[in-house]
Amino acid sequence: MKQSSTEAVVDELACLRALQAVRAHGTVTAAAGVLHLSPSALSQQIKRLERASGRTLTVASGRRVVLTPSAHALLEAALPLADQLDRVLTDPGPGEVGRQQAQVVGHVRVAAFTTALRAHVVSVLAGLRRTQPGLTWSLLEVDPDRALPALTAGAVDVAVVHHWRDRPAPVHLGLTISGAHHDPADVVCRRDDPLAGTSSNAGGDDSPGVEQLATRGWVSTGTGTVCHDWLLHMFARHHRRPDIVAEVPDFTLHLELVRHGLALALVPRMGRPPLHEELTTLALRDAPARVVGVATRSNQDDDPAISLLRAALLRALD
Repeated sequence: MKQSSTEAVVDELACLRALQAVRAHGTVTAAAGVLHLSPSALSQQIKRLERASGRTLTVASGRRVVLTPSAHALLEAALPLADQLDRVLTDPGPGEVGRQQAQVVGHVRVAAFTTALRAHVVSVLAGLRRTQPGLTWSLLEVDPDRALPALTAGAVDVAVVHHWRDRPAPVHLGLTISGAHHDPADVVCRRDDPLAGTSSNAGGDDSPGVEQLATRGWVSTGTGTVCHDWLLHMFARHHRRPDIVAEVPDFTLHLELVRHGLALALVPRMGRPPLHEELTTLALRDAPARVVGVATRSNQDDDPAISLLRAALLRALD
């Protein structure tokens, strides 16, 4: 018997709810339990939805199932508009075909650390909103030590991450990290600080060493953060430990603490506001630098929405 249009809408809505449950619960088995279905029946519903929409909606990530950007876009468009399910899932009209061929459609979840957001990520997303109206995104501010596990778990799709030049990032199986933009970091002090007079030789013999720097108070980004760990490492190589007098996540506030003579700070250049006239940087003998890249899940490297956003971020970093 031929299925009525009403029955078709109900069937497609059930498939959509199956996809929604997988997003909420992370595995097919858990989602099937919530919907009182067998895992096989739920998988078949998602396959029907993939055929109806013409999109790949899930990929495997270890024991979990990760939704693709197309799946997130489908859910965002269709769930609030269940009464218009036919329009969301059926073939587009002639006028829509040309537009879809020229535009990338999908929803990408982006994670990035604070200074990358300030320097590049926000402007990239703003530019894509103008040129790619079919590409939507959500944004999470998070350090690399949390962004990479989130990417592995399927909580985000693209992550702007960094590690210090001589301390490689931990290996995360199933991820691809593209690009290697070097972002130098400077020790910032007051211009009238006695240390400022020792750095005129741009890292030469009269530049301050760790022995001198270890006698001063420092501000860090906080225990457990990548920049805090690097500050400890910079001193540990010389069997020293910095005197950390303040832990503040925002580098802008680091500069204020330095300006008031309360501490020294190690501040990367990416996203750093212009230095106040009372501040200067020290040329170090072994200047540190971050390596910044864009991470994605390897099995989604060819996804059009993810590829477009990754390429735009890498161009901005160059």
